Amino acid sequence: MFKLESYITPILLNYVAKYVKNIRDEDAQVSLWEGEVTFQNLDLRLDVLEEELNLPFELVSGHIHELSIQVPWTKLTSEPVRIEINTIEFVAKLPDEEAKKQQLAERRRQRLSGDVVDEQQGGGAINSSVVNKIINNINLQCHNIILKYVDDDIVVSMNVQYLNFSSANELWEPAMMDVNPVQVLMRKLLQVSDLTICLDKRNTAGKIEVCQEPILYRCTLELRVLRKYNVNTLNTSSTTRIGVFTKSLDINVSSLQFPMVMRLVKILLELKPANIEEDSFVLEDPVEPPTSDSMQQRVAPDAPNTMFGWAWNLLPSFEATAPPAADEPIGHFFDVGVYAEQLNFQLKNSEIFTDQVMGGIKRIRYTPIMRISLGGIYYERSQLKESDWANVRAGLSSLNMEPLGIYRSEDPMTQNLMNTQEAENERGFVDKSLFDEQYMFADRPWCSNNHDEYYARNTDDYMLYRSPVLAFDIVEYRAPQAQTRSHVMQGAQLKDAGLRVKYRLLSAGITFHFSQSFLQKLPVKMSIVQLLETRSTRTST
Repeated sequence: MFKLESYITPILLNYVAKYVKNIRDEDAQVSLWEGEVTFQNLDLRLDVLEEELNLPFELVSGHIHELSIQVPWTKLTSEPVRIEINTIEFVAKLPDEEAKKQQLAERRRQRLSGDVVDEQQGGGAINSSVVNKIINNINLQCHNIILKYVDDDIVVSMNVQYLNFSSANELWEPAMMDVNPVQVLMRKLLQVSDLTICLDKRNTAGKIEVCQEPILYRCTLELRVLRKYNVNTLNTSSTTRIGVFTKSLDINVSSLQFPMVMRLVKILLELKPANIEEDSFVLEDPVEPPTSDSMQQRVAPDAPNTMFGWAWNLLPSFEATAPPAADEPIGHFFDVGVYAEQLNFQLKNSEIFTDQVMGGIKRIRYTPIMRISLGGIYYERSQLKESDWANVRAGLSSLNMEPLGIYRSEDPMTQNLMNTQEAENERGFVDKSLFDEQYMFADRPWCSNNHDEYYARNTDDYMLYRSPVLAFDIVEYRAPQAQTRSHVMQGAQLKDAGLRVKYRLLSAGITFHFSQSFLQKLPVKMSIVQLLETRSTRTST
């Protein structure tokens, strides 16, 4: 057995054992040395998942049907280690806030009082760059992810047919990448295929009498994460960008589902994620080499608790020689963006009836009411905590509202109640995002924390270029001291006397169409809206 295998094998098995119960290392090591090991019927460590993912809900159960680890020992530097999961099931519920706080406090106490990890096992030395590359290029593939949430009479079921998490190159393609142990620049890619969400209602016996059509069917998403920092200055500066993109999002809601949707929205707005510790902000960072002061002690008290940071304790020590970058920006920049090329929302009336032809089973009859199509949607939020800078940007590039069925106008000129002109640049809404093919990361225009510089870059024309129908932004910044003294504060709404908030709302125009037939059917439309509101009120009470 090669010396490299003696280090990689326990790292991989310990990584899996961190999230999964009942892993027998002795039996698995022999199989893994042969290139593949398979586990079946595993239970997940729910407390670890809740803490690391910072979930706003509580996991009741989690089970994996089959998990396999594949290691290409002869091609470790050119092919990634693959962890493959077949069918993973979760059941979630609303959290008990008091119990959750106590659990978090207990976990922090255990981590702070935990024993220092023993010296590395085995002797000799190993190339840290090779181990770094192997660990940070682990590929995770999941087939058939099932999540169920139950709240009173509401049953939400989510299914993902395929999920792939991997490292990515400059073109955001899955690739085996080298990672500098000091000057870190990482790209991580999460691809989700065939995401389906169902929303049903159960009776007093806990059974669903009739299943409704999914509110979201076979949606594809892509999430990109970019991390940039210097290991020696990680406590003072870093850059993190997260982007989520979908090409098409088709949402269908029936009159029976609408009250349940409103209840779920209210629950989501009231939920708050658990407190995030500063050291848990790092996502799958590379193994950090210890400094000369930490050579005597394997784990420093303030060492980052990252997804792979614990793995360093199993490796030999290497001293970092590269100094911090002189031009490294000060502060922790954070930027998150959500983008949808097309979003279609369809509202339909639903009626339960008994189908005598099919043996008296209950079925649902649907009648379409209205479809709203939105194009080029984006939402972005940037923050620099150290200078009290925060910025929210949102936009819409096209809009079309169209009545359906009996509510549709016979006049072709007025079939659309609301529409806009086609955007000149169909990809303008992703400009300077992680999904902009022409964007260079070195430009960094998105993370400006200077008031004048921000408005010089993000002019009214530029905002309408990105989203001509509707453009909106909020800027919160700290004003200069002189400006603070001369300005009369509305201090109750601001957390500090030096903070200012600016709002901006722009639009290039929206066209409305109202015909005689529309006005004649308007009372029918209003009665449907009132019915939905009444159902929602009754359900919530």
